[in-house]
Amino acid sequence: MSAELEELKNLTKALRRRVSMSYSSDWMAGAPKARPAADAEVTASPRPAQTGTLAELADKIHACRACPLGATRLQAVPGTGSAKAQVMFIGEGPGFKEDHEGKPFIGRSGQLLDKIMESIGLSRETVYIANIVKCHPMKNPADPESHGNDRPPTQEEMDACRGWLEAQIRAIKPKVIVTLGAVPAKALLGDLTPITKLRGQWRTYDPGGGRPPIKLLPTFHPAALLRNPTLKLDVWNDMKNLKKELSK
Repeated sequence: MSAELEELKNLTKALRRRVSMSYSSDWMAGAPKARPAADAEVTASPRPAQTGTLAELADKIHACRACPLGATRLQAVPGTGSAKAQVMFIGEGPGFKEDHEGKPFIGRSGQLLDKIMESIGLSRETVYIANIVKCHPMKNPADPESHGNDRPPTQEEMDACRGWLEAQIRAIKPKVIVTLGAVPAKALLGDLTPITKLRGQWRTYDPGGGRPPIKLLPTFHPAALLRNPTLKLDVWNDMKNLKKELSK
């Protein structure tokens, strides 16, 4: 199937989705009643990176051995979604299931992310989902079949992988980037502010090369919501702000 037909198929699927903007979405169970979001603006300037289409970048990512993760992963996880996405959701790194299946956000966190996106009319077919690192960081790389073996990526691993994400952002040219959790927010903004204070504040990401800046909205990682459902209202407020921005 040609790229054009595939894109048309994805858009058709997205249009058929029936979603609700209701506060009572099932993913909101356990959320508190109210709390407003903040607003602010800063800038960050990432380093120059590689170029190419998403397909070309995916091939290069699969061949990458720039850090030790390339030798211990089962497979790389470049990303998934539309090459014309208005929104990029960026997480930390692949986990056990992602490493085994080659797709981002497919475990419990991914299922919750799907519901969060659907609540404002988005889907995997209309956005692009990626991670700061493209390979599974493991506590014990010798045992990739072990559950609970995930760990946060090191600074060395994030630095080695950063160019791939920057190139994906330049290829897609999204209107908005949503970072999920503290790690991607810190990586793209260079801001050490705790995610509890950073989330909900509009920031600006500079893709470099004279390209227009991109609005960036930090929010909590879905895994944090699974651990603490009271954070769901914060994410709901962030998603409403995202929907408002996309409607402009």
